[in-house]
Amino acid sequence: MKKIFNSLLLLLCAACVLTACKDDRDSNPTIKQPTSFVLNTPALADQFIKLSADNKVNLSWSQPDYGYNALATYQVQVGLTADDGSVKWLEEDGAPKYLETTFTECNVNVSGAEIAEAICELDGFEDKDEYVDMGYRKIAFRVHASILSSLGADVPGTVIESNTVYFNNLAAYCNIKSLGYLYIVGSCNGWPEPSAKNAEALYDWRIYETEIGSKVYKGEVEMPEGDLTFRFYSELTGWGDWKEGDSDDKLLGSIGWQKKDESAVYEFTDGVFEGACMRGKGAWQFNGFAGGTMAITVDRIQNKVKFEMVN
Repeated sequence: MKKIFNSLLLLLCAACVLTACKDDRDSNPTIKQPTSFVLNTPALADQFIKLSADNKVNLSWSQPDYGYNALATYQVQVGLTADDGSVKWLEEDGAPKYLETTFTECNVNVSGAEIAEAICELDGFEDKDEYVDMGYRKIAFRVHASILSSLGADVPGTVIESNTVYFNNLAAYCNIKSLGYLYIVGSCNGWPEPSAKNAEALYDWRIYETEIGSKVYKGEVEMPEGDLTFRFYSELTGWGDWKEGDSDDKLLGSIGWQKKDESAVYEFTDGVFEGACMRGKGAWQFNGFAGGTMAITVDRIQNKVKFEMVN
């Protein structure tokens, strides 16, 4: 009887093990490499669409068949279509470059701003002064699908690319992701008006962000000998007509040591000057400047400037 009881226990344990293994396989299904992934022809493919920071472009696609209801991640790639039908895809270092926003759904609205930024990059525009409106064009789209690991990498065997679809009349706008810059305007370059007509004259009088969005600007500039007076401009929209009591909006893009349009005389200490800055028209003045290369830092986060003579 004891032997029979032990045998029954063994059979029950084996059944439990088999059930547990089956349950484990059910919760960890085998991933199947998908073979079909269809990006649908856009409903507005032939409409004239002008992109903006506020509008969106709708795309929809089929869900790749991974053998179970998998949570896939989708990335959108944009391309320019040539007259011969070939597509120049957005790439970086020879690898596909996708729009920043990723999706987990199959019907999405893609940011017009992100698409315009991609088109500007494809056109080779590096800053807003270079931008030219290219009008309505045939823009290509395709989608990359995969299952991502916990580290955000594509799981091998899950990657599939969609077919290509087109918007036949899509127009971008100037949305260039690049380093910001400030213009130097003063006696060093003859006080040209900070306006669009003088963009070329002021092109070489710019200092750039240390990285995109940092708001810390640095550069080395050759300054002439003599009494030196200057301030900075963040945009070429004119001098502005600010007076005491006015809104700061009337300062336009000017950056100086104070709001009021007056210069103040300063001196270097061991070849270095450090001070405060603000949105304003007060210019820095250095009398009897010996001339030479000046390293300039303008920190718009801390609202500080540093001018240093380079040996």
